[in-house]
Amino acid sequence: MKKTFTKVLTGLLFAALFLFSGCDEKTSVKTIKEETPKLIKADKYSQQDSLPAKVAKNDKNQLPKVDLSDLFKDSFLLEPKGKYMLIIFERDGCPYCAKLNLDIHNDKELYNELKSNFIVYSLDAMKNRMHKIPHEGKTMDVDTKTLIDIYQVNSTPTLIFTDKKGKSIFIVPGYMPPKQFKVTLDFVKSGLWLGKDRKNGEVYKALKEFYEKNGIMVGRKK
Repeated sequence: MKKTFTKVLTGLLFAALFLFSGCDEKTSVKTIKEETPKLIKADKYSQQDSLPAKVAKNDKNQLPKVDLSDLFKDSFLLEPKGKYMLIIFERDGCPYCAKLNLDIHNDKELYNELKSNFIVYSLDAMKNRMHKIPHEGKTMDVDTKTLIDIYQVNSTPTLIFTDKKGKSIFIVPGYMPPKQFKVTLDFVKSGLWLGKDRKNGEVYKALKEFYEKNGIMVGRKK
């Protein structure tokens, strides 16, 4: 099962990297390897509003931590519960993870959309804990490291969107600004991904087209 998931999701990740690498608002990419993540790239995600490449602990530029415990469910049991599911891989000290959480907290439209139509789980990529996930009508025990391998997580934050049965639809590696985030949620709810072959990138092509119809240009250089 693990090998099958890995093969499918590797293709998804490559497609996602192709789609999101050209976004107008760039992401900070950090590797996750042997629990010693190393900064590879840190760019401004907006010309008007940028994060420092490194945010030291207790630094005056450090973004405040926000309480999303009423939105983020306990990740021991990862199940959609009749809703679409969003799994966010993040870690302490990741400024773009902090920015993503701050966006969710401050943007009430985004927050309410997630609260109403999605089950959201936040997993610390640097802490290996046990989880239970549904698979073919049964419940499987997996740890965080195994999930990182299954979903081919190489950066934080990484967002995994699934259908109402817990089957992954697509993967977004990196930070998304609020407008793009909300349009992405609309795409999930639209069902335009149904019947699309995820292995050859059809889902990401449909997502890109949906973005452009909603005023978000991706895959284009400024």
